[in-house]
Amino acid sequence: MSAAAGSLHDGMPDDGSPVDEHIVEEAVAWYVRRASGERLPEAEAAFAAWHVAHPEHARAWQRLQALGGRLRDSTGHVPAPMARATLAQAAALPRRRLLKTLAWAGIGGSALYLLRNEVAWHDPLARTLADARTATGERRALVLADGTRLLLNTATAVDIRFDTQRRLIALHAGEIQVATAPDAAGRPFLVGTREGMLTPIGTRFTVRRDALHDDAQGFTRLAVEQGAVEIRVASAASDAPVRVSAGEQARFTRNGVDARLPLDEAAQAWTEGKLVAERMRLADLLAELDRYRSGRLRCDPAVADLRVTGVWPLAGAEATDRVLASLEKTLPVKVSQFTRYWVSVGPAAAH
Repeated sequence: MSAAAGSLHDGMPDDGSPVDEHIVEEAVAWYVRRASGERLPEAEAAFAAWHVAHPEHARAWQRLQALGGRLRDSTGHVPAPMARATLAQAAALPRRRLLKTLAWAGIGGSALYLLRNEVAWHDPLARTLADARTATGERRALVLADGTRLLLNTATAVDIRFDTQRRLIALHAGEIQVATAPDAAGRPFLVGTREGMLTPIGTRFTVRRDALHDDAQGFTRLAVEQGAVEIRVASAASDAPVRVSAGEQARFTRNGVDARLPLDEAAQAWTEGKLVAERMRLADLLAELDRYRSGRLRCDPAVADLRVTGVWPLAGAEATDRVLASLEKTLPVKVSQFTRYWVSVGPAAAH
């Protein structure tokens, strides 16, 4: 084995911070290819080049291998070829089909526990294994077993955990609208994020989870349309809750709740498939638009403070391109598209 190949399993220490989801997807693709037995020299060379191209590649691979190793350790009674094939499928299948495949192969117990519980709140793998999720730019409506209506916004992942004691929605990433239904068994309804727990009181509300790059200071946004919602932050679960009433919104971290503010109606327009701006800074508008398209959308500081007002539909594969085109027509800006996944908005060239 070459020195390069021998170092493929050496990763930098994993500090637990999130890995970019696009890198995770690349790592999963490599995992599937290599677990399936495809080890052609040119493929191995391409994998080696990808692995050493960036420290985050090595970290994503290390984390995925660790999950695969735990699964392998928990499935020693399964013939090796079957275990390898199942792991290859597990890296690519939606969560529900993944669990069925593992159960069919005789891989249960601790392996299922690992898949369901060992992925941290902020890890992109949690999104892959979630009960319900949406792709970038997708919205999805669900009616839960109790009649509660759940609407998932772009790039959202939730687990739905109903049992005899409670009804819990765990929001890993993205944004949801919840319209709760009464429960014949009297079970409380809860929405959890990494920052805390929400208890609605006969209500309709939206919850959005935002994470900074290292996820150490992520925050959750709550906006209440009807009824009221109580917030209990993660670091002080025993303290008195903060109640947010209809027509109010609040942002909270693990350590506390910011001041309650009047509800921003424009920010709720996503529930109707629209992006609304009312004298919004261009930088803030582009940050919102970035949530609905794959890749990266950057704003030049020179045009960041331009003010924008408008309403744009978000439906369709080219929705974000249409928004960018309209901005280029109405503002002194130029949209530079280096690739489909790398777009920058800067000042228009002087004539």
